[in-house]
Amino acid sequence: MATYAEVAEKFGITLDQARQLKKAMSMTWSQIAWDWFDCFGSEDEAYETYGSEAAMVAEATIDADRIVEFNPEVDLSWVYSTPDGGRRRGVIEMAEAIWNSRQ
Repeated sequence: MATYAEVAEKFGITLDQARQLKKAMSMTWSQIAWDWFDCFGSEDEAYETYGSEAAMVAEATIDADRIVEFNPEVDLSWVYSTPDGGRRRGVIEMAEAIWNSRQ
């Protein structure tokens, strides 16, 4: 399991941003998890569909800017944009890696 620092380096973000993303994903997931599971009929079906918790949480929290919606007090624009204003690629992959990382 990678550390936050290792994931941050791999995706070109800061250690603080890695921590911020994990917290925002956790906060968002705590708000939407049961509704998400209801879309699949059961937790087991949801896990089976995604193959891992990290893949499911990344999709559920990152897609459609849900982390922004559920964490309005935090500027998370960096998740979707690079420092030069371009579109960040691999956002779901980054979120999965962050979810699986350890301090």
